[in-house]
Amino acid sequence: MIDTDFIVENTSKILETTPIDYLKDVKLAGSLFEDNCTTGAVSCVFTEFYVDHAEPLTALESFKMRRWCLGEVPEGHEFLVVLPV
Repeated sequence: MIDTDFIVENTSKILETTPIDYLKDVKLAGSLFEDNCTTGAVSCVFTEFYVDHAEPLTALESFKMRRWCLGEVPEGHEFLVVLPV
């Protein structure tokens, strides 16, 4: 199970110190970060990478039947997962 509280508590600190340039100013998206999220996303970042998600979304559909807590991935976004290690 993904700990969404951990994601909320740690994402900003991680992104502030990341050495990856395009992630430094990325916009957080989804119901964990936006009060009025209407996209169905839970934890995403708006990377502006417009890639074809058809194949991964097809695989995700079969996984969602088991348990998926990160919602949808809107165009130009990528899922955001932060895990304790």
